[in-house]
Amino acid sequence: MTDQASTHGHSVKRRRVALACDACRTRKSRCDGRRPKCGMCEDLGLNCVYTAPVTTKNVIVQKDYLSNLEDRVKALEDSLNIVKSDVSAVKSKMSKGSSDEPVKENGHGHQNEQSPEFVETEDAIDAMGAVAFADEKECGFFGASSNIAFLHYLSCAVARSENTQRNIISPRIDRVAFDGGFVNATRSSSPASAATPESRSNMFILPPAEEALTLIHRYFGDTGLLFPYIHPDTIFGTYSELRKGSKKIRRTWLGLLNMILAMAKLTTVSGHSPAENCIRESSVYYSRAFNLCRGEILRGTTLEVVQYLLLMGQYLQGTQKSVQAWTIHGLTVKAALQLGLHSKDASKAFPPLEQEMRKRTWFGCVVLDRVLGMTFGRPTAIPNCYVKLELPTFQGGSDILLTAADKEAYHSIQFFNSTITLYKQMGCIIDQLYAQNLGCGPPLSVGETVSRVLGIETQLHTWVLTLPDSLRLVTVAAIRDEIRQAGSQPQFFPFKFRVILTLRYLHVQILLHRPVLVKFLDTTGVSEIDTSEDRLLNDIGCSSMNRIIESARGIIDIVHELVSSPEWTRNLLGAWWYSLYYTFNAALVIIGATWVHRTRPSAINWDKAYTNIHIYPSRAVTSLYKLNRNRMVDRCRSYLEQLMSALCLQQRKASSSTGDRT
Repeated sequence: MTDQASTHGHSVKRRRVALACDACRTRKSRCDGRRPKCGMCEDLGLNCVYTAPVTTKNVIVQKDYLSNLEDRVKALEDSLNIVKSDVSAVKSKMSKGSSDEPVKENGHGHQNEQSPEFVETEDAIDAMGAVAFADEKECGFFGASSNIAFLHYLSCAVARSENTQRNIISPRIDRVAFDGGFVNATRSSSPASAATPESRSNMFILPPAEEALTLIHRYFGDTGLLFPYIHPDTIFGTYSELRKGSKKIRRTWLGLLNMILAMAKLTTVSGHSPAENCIRESSVYYSRAFNLCRGEILRGTTLEVVQYLLLMGQYLQGTQKSVQAWTIHGLTVKAALQLGLHSKDASKAFPPLEQEMRKRTWFGCVVLDRVLGMTFGRPTAIPNCYVKLELPTFQGGSDILLTAADKEAYHSIQFFNSTITLYKQMGCIIDQLYAQNLGCGPPLSVGETVSRVLGIETQLHTWVLTLPDSLRLVTVAAIRDEIRQAGSQPQFFPFKFRVILTLRYLHVQILLHRPVLVKFLDTTGVSEIDTSEDRLLNDIGCSSMNRIIESARGIIDIVHELVSSPEWTRNLLGAWWYSLYYTFNAALVIIGATWVHRTRPSAINWDKAYTNIHIYPSRAVTSLYKLNRNRMVDRCRSYLEQLMSALCLQQRKASSSTGDRT
């Protein structure tokens, strides 16, 4: 090196580096300071790390390293700008959605909206137990308490009779097969397309203020009184903030609002707007609600999310979406348990208003659980042993008030509590007489069945005796008196509470005594039977048969009276799909009892129970014609007509004069 320097006539000055790497400092070697790896570390394959001493003030960094950092910062800034642009677009859409954008009453304003596959698909079995027919087979379990299971027993009883075996196997009836608890039905192919960008933006649209407020008031004046688990002042207050341009509106609240609008539309009773139009418009609100919260319901949960899911489950009962109804209910129960709505201790940390709404929401979950478990014939998700909370309370003069008058709100809580206690007995019936819908174990003997029926019958009698005067059960005669006194200025509540509670009670009575009817059907046309069991059934089954027929006739009489009277009387019924289910189920029971009477008339004394029974299947069909003309009602009506025709039941025009049999 010295010789080379002398040859050029000057010495080479070695470059100093401001910071040596850790490896070179440790080895006390000269470091060339190259980044990201110095020459020494690169030659030796060492990990090159530059650690600045605490006292370092000026560090020389190579230009290429700074350029690399600048490029990375620029990329981050570009990504942040894209995110800000997307957020601004969403805010703009929400702002436009809160303006008075017109929504046509005939539903054409929504026709371009598309929904995800989960929203659009329809199932072979609707959420209240009717049957549809299409292609693509699917299976589902429908246990002992379901209508489908009862139809299986009826079909088997009929098939054992040689004279009618050919008639009962009509195409419509034979297309649905019941095998060991599984229903092989059919379903149309699901649409392959997912939500379009347009539908994603439409989910932020709200109807004009006047229409929205009308629907919100309609909900809290009807469904909100029957199931008072959503606080109306909170909904109206937040909606007022939205109209004023507030940007602090949660997606879950928008989802809940759209479910309120959907429920109000679906339950609309009007002779001016076709039922299919109301169903179509309600499905648009449901689609928007689903799109708004489809991600939130799978992440953490809040009371608002549970209320959203609970209302969605109630809504789906009025659709041809049984799979969705069952799935959403499962999410509802899991979310409620996650929040501790079932726990008194978990609610102590909340203010009194929220404690009360948490309690009401939990009991709303319990009520829906009993209904879905009963209609689908499946084990309940909330056993009776989970229900430990005290019943909801009305606190007059506090914030826990509905928008209706204080007396109406007070009756609403009484009605809700009476439904809760009645459906507790429904849970006992499913547990004791339907083996929890598990489909396991041998059937009960006749003696054990009747013994359990009598035990629960005593509990139901006690329930009737403890009803307040404002909720006492009604009769057809009482309904006629109320209609006559009301004239053209009806007052729906509290009489509507009494009508709905009566229908629910009569339906529970049918559910209680139906196992005895099934026992009769099982012995129909059987050559080898246990004579002692059959004799016992004839001796002690008469009372249950009389009770189930009386209850079924009571339901059909009440529904027929209300749908055949002036138009406003339809509002005394609950949601049309519940009236459909009660009527359809009652008609099936009447048909089953008629078949038992036809095949074994000398078994017991049928005279009292079977007075004018032949008119009730056709009266049920007439009631469904007048109830609500839509596909779901038409399917049930058509099925009853085909069943009556296949069994050669005498069809007469239902008499307008019906005795007081409720």
